[in-house]
Amino acid sequence: MPTISKAFIDTNVFVAFKDDNDSTHKRARELYKVLKLKKVKFFTSSDVIGESLTVISKKMGKSAAIEFLSKIHAYAKEIFIDRYVHKEARDLFKRIKSKTISFIDCSSVVAMKRNKIKTIFSFDKDFKKLGVKLVADVF
Repeated sequence: MPTISKAFIDTNVFVAFKDDNDSTHKRARELYKVLKLKKVKFFTSSDVIGESLTVISKKMGKSAAIEFLSKIHAYAKEIFIDRYVHKEARDLFKRIKSKTISFIDCSSVVAMKRNKIKTIFSFDKDFKKLGVKLVADVF
């Protein structure tokens, strides 16, 4: 099995963790356990946390989002997105042709590159178009 030392967690995984009814809930939990056993260090970004708060609040209510916020740093180290990352993300967003890759996806890829993280814990296959490996494809 390949070695992964760091993984970036995307919004859809945080939502899957929180929502027992999410179609990827079980798979997200299984992969998380495998990665924890392998001592993988988890990262996410301030942009992803903001997006996750919004999605969780809309799907499950404000109290669920606040609970997520109170626990997020126990799961992942937060990478703060500054204006330089945003500029690089805007440039990337302008260059890509796909309509399904969001600006937050672009900022995630830039943050990953700057922090030497090659693998993303996400169920969004569009990241492959940006040259990023998915955890689900490795395990």
